[in-house]
Amino acid sequence: MRYVLIDESGRLADPNDKILIFSALVTKTLIDLDKIIPKVRRKIPPKGKYKKEKSLAEIKFQTTGERTRLKVLEAIKEKKLRIFLLIVNKEGRKIADNPKNYSLLVGTLLKFVIKKYSKINHIIIDRHFTWIKQREDFNNLLQKKLNKELFIEHLDSQQNTIVSLPDFIAGGVRKSYTKKEIKYKQIIEKLIEKEIKTTWRIIRSKQKR
Repeated sequence: MRYVLIDESGRLADPNDKILIFSALVTKTLIDLDKIIPKVRRKIPPKGKYKKEKSLAEIKFQTTGERTRLKVLEAIKEKKLRIFLLIVNKEGRKIADNPKNYSLLVGTLLKFVIKKYSKINHIIIDRHFTWIKQREDFNNLLQKKLNKELFIEHLDSQQNTIVSLPDFIAGGVRKSYTKKEIKYKQIIEKLIEKEIKTTWRIIRSKQKR
């Protein structure tokens, strides 16, 4: 395994988002993964209630309906990727959305991934920060936390749909925690290698040790 695709569901700074889900998709190759979203998009009916969905700039979990969500997750299941999940209970806290905190969350998840797959060296993340300096700070902090040199890419999901895949995983899993809707998570259940449940308070306290 060489590659990890990462995205999250839930907003760090919004206290109303009680749960954050970070998903990591681990794979040996990126071949054909960028074809999943375009293939699903082509099958969206051009009329009726799906018309607006078909014209979206990007296909994401939060902007699509049940039919599209299920199709994307089924397509991911067929690729037999490995999934690692970090479930963070914010306990009503606001988390400042900055490179330090974001790298701490992503690093907490990646620690478990790299422990299992030590040859991981290429990380692909849905572009979270607007400014290059923020992304550079994130990269440096993440590599320092993991004590590992990594090639880290921050991709725009509108330009490269491959980073929408962990978004669908995180969104589907979050539904199982916040809305008790298990149909999405059930599809990819057998691909999940590890599911880490923790709180932001615990993550922060470990960082200070």
